[in-house]
Amino acid sequence: MAYDPEKYREKREKVLGIRKRGLGFGTIAVIVSLVIIVGLSVVTVPQAISYMATRHLDDAIFKLESDSTWPESVITGINTIQGVKNTVTNKHTTRLVVTYDRRLVNLSKITAKFEQPNLNVTLLNQVNHRQHQNTMKKEEEELEAS
Repeated sequence: MAYDPEKYREKREKVLGIRKRGLGFGTIAVIVSLVIIVGLSVVTVPQAISYMATRHLDDAIFKLESDSTWPESVITGINTIQGVKNTVTNKHTTRLVVTYDRRLVNLSKITAKFEQPNLNVTLLNQVNHRQHQNTMKKEEEELEAS
């Protein structure tokens, strides 16, 4: 009959004072890697989702040549164009920011809405939506700081 080391393992460990304590190396490695992966995903996933949602958006900034306010009919007309996401006037209501999806709408369709009521409008800038949002945040921070 051959000697079976597993048969008397518990007795040997008891005599030698070997006790199993804590977690094994593999378990600790898995826990640490999960913590790192979850931490990184909490930071990066919202930014990636935000980018994917706004990557095709552009902002066109228009200004009225006269110092009057924007007619509501023009703003609602621009909002009805398919692909226009948002229109915002500034504090003094002289500038209009139109956020649109550049895959669905050309800038010429938006400017055509200004020609109907014979408004003298100037296109000040056409920028990426995310870039415009970052610029607005920086300007607000500068105003708060001063």
